[in-house]
Amino acid sequence: MAYLLNFWYIAIALFCLGFCIFIHELGHFIAAKKRGLIADRFSIGFGPRLFGWHRNGTDFRISLLPLGGYVSLPQLADMGRLEGGEGDEADKLPPISYADKMIVAVMGAVFNLILAFGLSLILWWVGQDIIKSTEVDFVAPEIVNSEGAIVPGPAFEAGLKEGDIILKVDNEGVGDWMQFNNAVMTGTGRDEEGRAFADVTVLRDEQTMTFRVYPALVTSEDIRYIGVDPGTDLVVSQVQQNMPAAEAGLLPGDKLLALDDQAIASSAFLSVYLSNHEGGPIDLKVLRNGEEVVLPIVPKIAPGETQPRFGFAYFYEAKTERVHRNPIEQIGIMANTMRLTLVALVHKSSDVKVRNMSGPVGIVHGLTSMARYGWIDVVWFLALINVNLAIFNLLPIPVLDGGHMLFATISKLIGRPLPRKLMENLQVAFVVLLLSFVAYVSFYDVKRVGVDAGIIDDAPQVKQNAKDKEANPAIENTEPAPTAVDAE
Repeated sequence: MAYLLNFWYIAIALFCLGFCIFIHELGHFIAAKKRGLIADRFSIGFGPRLFGWHRNGTDFRISLLPLGGYVSLPQLADMGRLEGGEGDEADKLPPISYADKMIVAVMGAVFNLILAFGLSLILWWVGQDIIKSTEVDFVAPEIVNSEGAIVPGPAFEAGLKEGDIILKVDNEGVGDWMQFNNAVMTGTGRDEEGRAFADVTVLRDEQTMTFRVYPALVTSEDIRYIGVDPGTDLVVSQVQQNMPAAEAGLLPGDKLLALDDQAIASSAFLSVYLSNHEGGPIDLKVLRNGEEVVLPIVPKIAPGETQPRFGFAYFYEAKTERVHRNPIEQIGIMANTMRLTLVALVHKSSDVKVRNMSGPVGIVHGLTSMARYGWIDVVWFLALINVNLAIFNLLPIPVLDGGHMLFATISKLIGRPLPRKLMENLQVAFVVLLLSFVAYVSFYDVKRVGVDAGIIDDAPQVKQNAKDKEANPAIENTEPAPTAVDAE
């Protein structure tokens, strides 16, 4: 039955991603038809045609490589064989105006934003559970960094205290805990000694104070974390077979309470306690069906690792609020998150790397996780995907819509078409780069999926759940971004 459910969730995720791509290409297709352009192919996927049908001069098809989709518009940008055509398709077609090129190119992104707006209307109506408060509930005196070393908690060292209400990070306003973590992770601050820093502005006793915090890199993703939590419970999500937790009887859904009668205040405490453990059993107290249960567990060091662990994964179950943000506010927050990520990706002082991004595999995995927890989370993630698709496709990069708009603008300014050979070479080069990018991030996506499924052991002693980027804090590993859900 579990396998059937997993298959169902994956099917939902694939359909949702395909639908987002379809909406984008539909925008191009409708605009092209309205402007009188030739649209000879409408494809979901790239490469050789698998199946489809012909109607009104257009070949509607499903293609071999499920890495996106396209509408073949030879008058706008003749991609020829790159899109499964015969090449030289635009030679005898009438030219189109600059306005035609710009309108048709931009309409894919416009349709994505229209869909995102519609989805946001639904969220506005039903509401969304998020960690609205930015009040600090716990400041970790120590954390475990990405190298497995116990280090002082950055926020603790800087002087942050429980009860502080976080207002800004690097002068970027934060309206909820998700925005706060995004701002820390995508920070670009770095001092003359090369240390990463974040200026955190808080409200304490009705006074505004700013602290310079030096984040540590945590998890195998090497993401910035300052060691504060919003007041959450840790709940077991998965128990790995043939590990001490499974042998002791730990079950998914158990709420973690204490280790040897010491309250588990945060994931940081859990990691540090295990790192300091010198052997012998640990009494893990959990809450199960309203009753406290004590499980003596002897953590062990798995092959290829250096730190003891129990062998379970967990997620944050935080105190949430139901909010009803209007669509403009929702889309603005999503667009700002994308902006911060893109800036961090290209900024030399950031710790965000290409491998932290997610491709089709990661997006489907995120949608699959969302589907397990409810349709509201799926709606939110679909809105986020559509905003990201719109922004990404408008970047001035050859092959993308923004690249077509750039070429059209350059041709308009110089008063003549760009050399066809130059256009072809640029398109081919950037197709290769784009496919290489997808392959590279997909490698790390597969690794993350394996870690979440318990198939791959991934340095559990260095995971601190430093992101909380999901709208529903009870969801594990849901966004196409750095993974930080723990396994102990």
